[in-house]
Amino acid sequence: MSVSEQNIPYLIAHRGYPARYPENSLAGFEAATLAGACFVEIDIQLSARRTPFLCHDDHLRRLTRSDCWLTQLDDEVINTLSVPYPRLGLSDSPETEPLSDLATFCQHLQARPWVTAFVEIKLESIAKFGLTVTMDAILEVIYPYIRQCVLISFDSRAVMLARQQGAERIGWVIPKWDSEHAVIAKRLAAEFLFCSTRRLPHEPGARWQGPWQWVVYTVNDSHTALKYADEGIALIETDTIGTLLQHPILKQHACIQPL
Repeated sequence: MSVSEQNIPYLIAHRGYPARYPENSLAGFEAATLAGACFVEIDIQLSARRTPFLCHDDHLRRLTRSDCWLTQLDDEVINTLSVPYPRLGLSDSPETEPLSDLATFCQHLQARPWVTAFVEIKLESIAKFGLTVTMDAILEVIYPYIRQCVLISFDSRAVMLARQQGAERIGWVIPKWDSEHAVIAKRLAAEFLFCSTRRLPHEPGARWQGPWQWVVYTVNDSHTALKYADEGIALIETDTIGTLLQHPILKQHACIQPL
């Protein structure tokens, strides 16, 4: 597919590099940035002590094979848990990677100033601890690194509060495509609107118009990525960042780590 230079998309490493590494692991993010990721996306849940951890699920059976809820666990217990590598991952990989807290991730991010992180605030933590407590816990950690971070959530209240608390850029993950949510999008005027490939209208003209950049998720093949790019979508989330950035067109927007 022929794509003009201005339409070459940037790829976002969705939860790091989960096709080959445990999702939301520091090892996965390291591999993603080494592969050339300019953008990464992480998920945040709070522990029982309100410590932000990188984790998509509240219930941990899928990730750690543990029948427990991260939001109910103390930090010391969480630090004993780990996530297995995918079965189709690296042949010489260790068996698991530990769960990381947000503060440690931010230190790694700071060492890579060319990388931007989309930080998703999960609904389960908001439901468990309340919006204000959840946002305060996350913003306290992120504030020193806010120029490298974009706070995002399915909860429009969370990203609006992030804006009110000084976040320069926010992103809303659209939970439903209808007129009511279109009104919310216009009111938020977020820099980024995230939409699943299943939810986004196929016709570009049917997509909401506004000051935002569209982000689609999750795209794991180059043909589909280039199709969306040709429609003017500049940011695409993928689980296969290393593979897609080997494509001769897509790699033109890779961010190579300085020597």
